[in-house]
Amino acid sequence: MGAYKAAIAGLLLRLCHGCTNLIVSPGASADGSTLFSYTADSGSLYGTLGHYPAGKHQPGEKRQIWDWDSGKYLGEIDEVPYTYNVIGNLNEHGLAIGETTFGGNETLHGGTGVMDYGNLIWITLQRSKTAREAILTFDQLVKEYGYVSEGESFTIADPHEVWILEMIGKGHVEKGAVWVAVRVPDGHVSGHANQARIQQFPLHDADHCVYSSDVISFAEKVGLWDPQRPQEEFSFADTYDPISFTGARLSDARVWSFLSAVAADRSFEKSYESYVLGHNVSARARMPLSIPSGVKISQVDLMSHMRNHYEGTALDSRYDVGAGDSSSPFRVRPLVWSDGDQQYVHERNVGTQQAGWNFVAQLRSWLPGPIGGILWFGVDDASFSVHAPFHGGNTRVPRSYADGVGDALHYSQDSAFWAFNTVANFLYPRWFAAEEVMASARKAEETFVQQLRAEELAAGALYKTNPAKAIELLTARDASRANQVVKDEFALFGQLMVTHRDGFHISSLGPHAPNHGGAQGGVVPKVEEVGYSTKWYDRIVKDTGDHYKMSTSPTSPLDAAKLRTLSKGTWVDSSTHEVIV
Repeated sequence: MGAYKAAIAGLLLRLCHGCTNLIVSPGASADGSTLFSYTADSGSLYGTLGHYPAGKHQPGEKRQIWDWDSGKYLGEIDEVPYTYNVIGNLNEHGLAIGETTFGGNETLHGGTGVMDYGNLIWITLQRSKTAREAILTFDQLVKEYGYVSEGESFTIADPHEVWILEMIGKGHVEKGAVWVAVRVPDGHVSGHANQARIQQFPLHDADHCVYSSDVISFAEKVGLWDPQRPQEEFSFADTYDPISFTGARLSDARVWSFLSAVAADRSFEKSYESYVLGHNVSARARMPLSIPSGVKISQVDLMSHMRNHYEGTALDSRYDVGAGDSSSPFRVRPLVWSDGDQQYVHERNVGTQQAGWNFVAQLRSWLPGPIGGILWFGVDDASFSVHAPFHGGNTRVPRSYADGVGDALHYSQDSAFWAFNTVANFLYPRWFAAEEVMASARKAEETFVQQLRAEELAAGALYKTNPAKAIELLTARDASRANQVVKDEFALFGQLMVTHRDGFHISSLGPHAPNHGGAQGGVVPKVEEVGYSTKWYDRIVKDTGDHYKMSTSPTSPLDAAKLRTLSKGTWVDSSTHEVIV
């Protein structure tokens, strides 16, 4: 394989594990909570909601580490005396962590040790209460046990503040990793999506930035930084993950789409349009790490931003030939494809088909930790997910979201993952029905917000005298609601199938519709021909010329009669509402 093809293969391997984090500081949120979203995007992921119960551990007890991506056994580490309850990426103290893989300098991949990025997240959640404590735990774990993953951007958040931490291993040079963490200013929004985002950072402001002691000296050691240059000019991203066309167009563009929608500066979108298109790719052209928000963002708003497909922007892909007849932003993989000797890309949307699971973390400081932290959790494509709330103190996961109910190779009608995959895959080639489904998902999420008000009021009062009973109240309610979400999703698929089967739009003729006397198939439906848009018919003619052209007029008596025969059972006369039978 040539050097170019090898580079593309490496790029595709990284992008197939692409994720997106959208970040809202407390001062930018509608209710003063910390918010961030996470989509775990990989075609091999099967979406479930993990649970690590709180526990006490004996001296000398070990924990086995299995690589989250590959499933390979990496080794073991020492347990600590006590670990906290963790639901998904949220713990009982209101600490939540997300990530996106940026890959970075490939000579620094494959380090020694046993700590991969997935276990780094969940072990830290089990051992830390706050974002700052989590950063210290990250540093301790990679120093003691090494780091074996690629470069990662992490979102580390608690009810009071949110940080972005970027880390890359040391390859086979030495054990451990180098990293830098920057606090998102209050009132700002930010994000990261498979591209390192921290460039220059303050070297002497520990309240807003902390970093590994060797983040610069290690770069000097491996020849990535000139020691003669002032350290204040050092950029983590430009040193360890330099920007490229794919880093701008397929990665940073997702952050741009979110920031453009909420920026206080309404010129933001156009200011960075050339950059995200890949026309002006350089370190100087890059977006700031965070910007002031011009709007207050709720948890439901952030769920809607996760459904973004660049609608209305320069990257909107709903109107070219790849969109098909229904103007769909969905594209089959690969992201990078060739026509002759030229390479092209499909846009990489925030809402994307290969997601295993996704969530919005909502972290509220005015409630007890086990109640104040909520993981609004969904599976598969965030475009169509109905995000069900799970509290950080929950002591179990509903069966439909738990491990062991179906898997990537076995379909299950008890599985949340398969429920949402079934609906999404029905909609990709029928995008004309997608907007209604997404609106329905948002309506359900808004209903859940209303339901939680009464539930949390009761749980909060009970928590003062009986914390365990309060947590059980919320656990049971969250589980019941989530299981109903799955039932409703399978029912939605059934309704979509009934309405849109065979390329028609099928509905009821009303309460007096003929029904064959209750036999011979029962009720007669209203069956409408949908057809294609004028634009799509124009494309067919352009591609095929006279191949499908009629040599006579469809209104000639013989042709009209034959067409009536061929159209039996379809609704063709909108003026008279006549059904041809």
